[in-house]
Amino acid sequence: MIEQKISKLNSYFDKEISLCEQHSKNLLADDRADEAAHEKIKANVYDIFRTILSVAVKTGKGDPEAVSRFFFLKIQQIPSNWTTAYDQARQHDDTVKMQVEQIKLDTAGRIRETFTAIWEEES
Repeated sequence: MIEQKISKLNSYFDKEISLCEQHSKNLLADDRADEAAHEKIKANVYDIFRTILSVAVKTGKGDPEAVSRFFFLKIQQIPSNWTTAYDQARQHDDTVKMQVEQIKLDTAGRIRETFTAIWEEES
């Protein structure tokens, strides 16, 4: 049961990273370097949380509650740093940095929603 959920999540991360990489290549081909960089940022966020999932699985030792607790702890901790960086950028009127931090926060939100949906599915 837990193996299926982990497999679904890993497939989700792989698919999203692949899509971001493809979008980035297409945008670069269209001379849209800023937007391509945004896609790379998203891919990095997906990769971070794919790694966190694997750590959660190792530390949770097959206990679905432990895996979920670990993952949710990290999906709250890490974006809190991004929120702080966003607020600092806003204080300095750094719209580029604000946009980067917002992309990270939005991507983490999508990951949280997907994790919750998959984790709460009945197998």
